[in-house]
Amino acid sequence: MVDANIISGTVWLLCGLAILYLGYVIAIRGRADLHANYDESVDPAYVSRWAGGTALFMGVLVVAYAIREMIYGFHPFALGGLLVSLLVLSYLTKLFARGVGYRGEYDG
Repeated sequence: MVDANIISGTVWLLCGLAILYLGYVIAIRGRADLHANYDESVDPAYVSRWAGGTALFMGVLVVAYAIREMIYGFHPFALGGLLVSLLVLSYLTKLFARGVGYRGEYDG
């Protein structure tokens, strides 16, 4: 039988890879319009850099958690820390997509 931690870790790994891919498309390929809260009055390069970079960081956190769970097993504090981190970072990406911190003359 396959250990439940391996199955759960694999699911988290797939989710992390999906987040990494979307972060890559937004950050590297410059597709800021893919973000749900993207305000078109904000420079897409700014949104791509900050919202996409934050999404990439979120993906790395999820992949790291998945590997940790596969190796060491489930721990509620680790999962809680991941979820709180993802909530905070998700809120940050929404702020960046709306243009918080954008000064109107972003050079990249």
